[in-house]
Amino acid sequence: MDMTPQLREIVRTELLRSIVWFGAGLVGWPLVTMEVSWLNPTPLTVFGLPVITWAVLTASAIGVRSVTESDLCVQTTGGISVSLALGIMLGGVAAVYLVTRGGYSAQWITLSYVAVAAVTSLWYWYVHPTDRGSTATT
Repeated sequence: MDMTPQLREIVRTELLRSIVWFGAGLVGWPLVTMEVSWLNPTPLTVFGLPVITWAVLTASAIGVRSVTESDLCVQTTGGISVSLALGIMLGGVAAVYLVTRGGYSAQWITLSYVAVAAVTSLWYWYVHPTDRGSTATT
């Protein structure tokens, strides 16, 4: 399969961006293995999980960019939408962590999470540009 110049540029850009994914996985997964009792810190989990995380995220980004022909920049409407979805998901993970490991009340954490997610989503809906091709300025 010959790679077109556009596909080659997408792969090159995403491989450069993926350095951050690998670094985050290399730091994050050992922290997770130390905190979670059912995941033993072995060489496979400490080094294998970051590699798997890197590969999946990089392949996903290349696939999304190839199919949509989008730059996935935060300044674009699509980039803001992806950032919002990722933020809501990471907030949910943080909420679960605070309840399970932090010992905080599930009711108050859930209420806080839903409130913050709702306010953020409403704000996004309010300032979201209607033109799909425009660049967001907020």
